[in-house]
Amino acid sequence: MAFESHDACVSCGYAFNKGDTSHLGYGNDDEPLYVCDKCAKLLKETAIRHYFMPRPYILPVPNSKLWRYMDFTKYVSLLASRGLYFTSADSFEDNYEGAKGLKNHKEKWDSHFLEFFRSAIKNPPPEYKHGLSEVEVENQASKLLADLELVGMANKQSTFISCWHESEHESEAMWRLYSSFLANAVAVRTTYESLYQSLGRDPSIYIGRVQYIDLKKSYASVNDAFWRKRKSFEHEREVRAVVHDLDCKEQGKVLTCDLDQLIEEVFVSPKAPAWFAELVTDVNKKYGVQVAVSTSELIEEPFF
Repeated sequence: MAFESHDACVSCGYAFNKGDTSHLGYGNDDEPLYVCDKCAKLLKETAIRHYFMPRPYILPVPNSKLWRYMDFTKYVSLLASRGLYFTSADSFEDNYEGAKGLKNHKEKWDSHFLEFFRSAIKNPPPEYKHGLSEVEVENQASKLLADLELVGMANKQSTFISCWHESEHESEAMWRLYSSFLANAVAVRTTYESLYQSLGRDPSIYIGRVQYIDLKKSYASVNDAFWRKRKSFEHEREVRAVVHDLDCKEQGKVLTCDLDQLIEEVFVSPKAPAWFAELVTDVNKKYGVQVAVSTSELIEEPFF
């Protein structure tokens, strides 16, 4: 409940702001509740309180259309494994994946966090005294800064991503980018809600829109680095599903997925021969997936 209702109190609808306290527990009828300070009195039992932080991504509307363009072999792999493949962020072609900013702007980033760490070390909770010299404070702050960068690099290896294109319509550009306009390529269409449901409403899988920023003017923060990309990628209109796994050392992992829930329609490449749609339909039947297979809208003929 806390995951799905993250942004607002389920009782009064109050929209949480950063720093608010959210309360998760059980009401008088033992129903789960996720409420604000004002409605906390409705809880018979409190399970946990959170310091509210906004999501680092934007949720698409439930019925927003999502597309994944792939060659036929990857599509068959999807059907055979009955699972969605998540690629390690460390193996993406974009070497900025998970980056906080530009290297020639790193000095400002380091300066900000060094000051933050110095202040945190010098101002512990009231019941503690740090008792450190200025040199010791500086050494600890520098170590924390170095650890922060090491964690950032390690996160690329433990973060796994499934990328989707958000659009109401089929995209000629996406066919070119992600299937190389191959004749044996397909596009799977779903919605945000169907993708979320097909992955079992798993709160360890985060699904949201990527935001595109100008790294010459700003940075990605510590918690949103995998939800920010450079402005030059804006055309992708990416919605991604993200999962973290410290134990997986592979370049990707497959997560079990309800294909009947996920796949709403399949489109074949504009370059596909006439028989290819029938082949895709036959393969779907073989794996017990009953979905419409359509020809690309891009091959419709104009008149003048």
